[in-house]
Amino acid sequence: MINPPALTLRRRSEELFNSAERERPHKEDSAALLLFYAVECGLKSIYMLRNNLRSTDDERANAQSARSFSHNIVNLMIALNISRVSIRPAPPIVIARSGLSGHPLVLHEAWRYGEKVKDANTIYDWLASLIDWCRKNR
Repeated sequence: MINPPALTLRRRSEELFNSAERERPHKEDSAALLLFYAVECGLKSIYMLRNNLRSTDDERANAQSARSFSHNIVNLMIALNISRVSIRPAPPIVIARSGLSGHPLVLHEAWRYGEKVKDANTIYDWLASLIDWCRKNR
């Protein structure tokens, strides 16, 4: 299993962010998926550094492994104590075709499988604010 260190995740977060920015004018949903993964990598990197974890599988007495969060960026935000005033408010997540409302956890799955998400620009901006938070808190 791939088990990267924190600095590799930090680098990959920046690469994915740059790819998302290049893709955004062409395919909003593809850009948002890339940005979601950039956020996941960035948050996991900071979590690992704060908890002195060497790789994504590493864990300590008071810190679960970064891998255990899977794609749950909300739980990572909670674990990192990200204050709501330091990022944009999380927008409602609504799948366009079905009208299903969901948790940010469904975003990567919806975009990965080609589902449209309502108000993707607002969601993109929220995810970008998480990247900004990551950059300020390295």
